[in-house]
Amino acid sequence: MAKAIGPRSISRLLHGSPGLEALRHRAAEYRAPAPVSCHSLPPALAQRVHILQEDGRLLLMADNNAVAQLLRFHAPRIARELQASDWHIRVTRATTPRPPVAAAPVRTGAAPTLPASAAACLRDAAAGIEDEGLRESLLRLANLAN
Repeated sequence: MAKAIGPRSISRLLHGSPGLEALRHRAAEYRAPAPVSCHSLPPALAQRVHILQEDGRLLLMADNNAVAQLLRFHAPRIARELQASDWHIRVTRATTPRPPVAAAPVRTGAAPTLPASAAACLRDAAAGIEDEGLRESLLRLANLAN
């Protein structure tokens, strides 16, 4: 009898074994439960929690450990509201995309300018300041005006 050398492919494993074949059919027919919403959850917490309900059981998925800790406090009330007999909390990675961080504006090389009214305010402020360095800085800034 020849000995098989090397790993067997996944498809050969799934199609070759009757137990795994039944499992493959069950997995193909499985439909994940749709997320549900809970009205008693505070809005700030609701944005960071995803709730799935299946067969009277709740799966409460929190974005991080801090949210999971708060969710442990609210879970019994959520289970009563959704009429679930059992609940579990899992910390998962955020499933909703975060808004992108805005890039810093690109400078075109032109010097910044101030409106004439702002320059007048700076000159008035500089006139009342005794510190020579601060007064000169305010006057240089006022000179950037149109």
